[in-house]
Amino acid sequence: MSEATQTVSDAAQPDLTPSRPVYDGKLGELYAIYLRHLLLMLLTLGWSRFWGRTRLRRYLWSHFSVLGDRFEYRGRGLELFVGFILVLLILGAWGGLVWLVWHFSIEGRGVQGFGLLDLFSLTVAFIGFPLAFVGQYAGLRYRLSRTRWRGIRGRLGGSAWGYGAIATLLNFANAMTGQLMTPLVSVNLARPRIANAALGTQRFEFAGRAGDVYGRYLGYYFLNILLWAVVIGLAAAALVAGGTRLGIDEAALATIFTKPGVTTVLVILLALFVVSTLFGLLILPLRCWWQAYLFRYLVARVRVGPVLFATALSTRHMWSFMVVNYLIVVMTLGLGWPWVMHRTLRLISEQLWIYGAPDGASIRQPPERGPKYGEGLLDMFDVSGV
Repeated sequence: MSEATQTVSDAAQPDLTPSRPVYDGKLGELYAIYLRHLLLMLLTLGWSRFWGRTRLRRYLWSHFSVLGDRFEYRGRGLELFVGFILVLLILGAWGGLVWLVWHFSIEGRGVQGFGLLDLFSLTVAFIGFPLAFVGQYAGLRYRLSRTRWRGIRGRLGGSAWGYGAIATLLNFANAMTGQLMTPLVSVNLARPRIANAALGTQRFEFAGRAGDVYGRYLGYYFLNILLWAVVIGLAAAALVAGGTRLGIDEAALATIFTKPGVTTVLVILLALFVVSTLFGLLILPLRCWWQAYLFRYLVARVRVGPVLFATALSTRHMWSFMVVNYLIVVMTLGLGWPWVMHRTLRLISEQLWIYGAPDGASIRQPPERGPKYGEGLLDMFDVSGV
């Protein structure tokens, strides 16, 4: 092969040099920002949380880098505050509309015992679920639009309301089929969040298909059922054995369950709690195994131009992410949030691999600047804080 031909061949091959993100934040510095944030929230009765959240994001973004370049967060607390006020006004108008419907159409004509608060709660339950998904998508759009890398803004296209409608329908159908549609829900809700995202004019691509993960999920699903059967069988055997030792035969047990007293109800509730806790402990490793597999699959199906992604996230890593982070938040009564954020970014930087680099010469700033205000709905329906 001639030298010229070899040069052309090398130029045609994409550069897939592997690299990993770098997170160099310090937990002590993060806590200093967070504790100041809590103090100001106490002094302002919570109204300073929008500016505190912005300071936390600026610190986290600025200490996370890809290919040697750090991210920037350009959001402002005032934008979050205005977004929250706008949602408060919408909820106020919604409450007024509910009162008008109650006063002119239902009061005195409805079901006895069904009051205005019941009607308002019913409407919250009916539209709150889809609005939570709308808020998630709109919040992601805002954060991406305020994120820069190498000076280029991120963006998220698509409709938040369309995403909310699809997410609601898919989750409802999944509930009606006993969670058998989980792979379909996971992949089809990841698709718009990834495929509609872009760095400047460079769009992300997603090639995931639910069929690729269904086999693994069915194994996980039916193993769940098997574990339920084992736990219930053990609980029933323990109940009968305990009753026999106490001199209670099967007929007496049947009487206790058909005509339960207060003590019996408390014992049954305690038994249900023990059984559900035991099942939760048994199923957690299995659930972490499935979640780690799904995450590895989703990451591997994403590309940005010539850039590919991969992760070696294992069941142990997912256990640390799902279980340990949850315990940190619960055991510290919420004061462990900075630790959770710190651990999460460290996990991403350790387990995410990036192959190649974007073609900077072909990427331009997006024509639109994104939403003017941020995350009002997310603030109402999401409690993640950052």
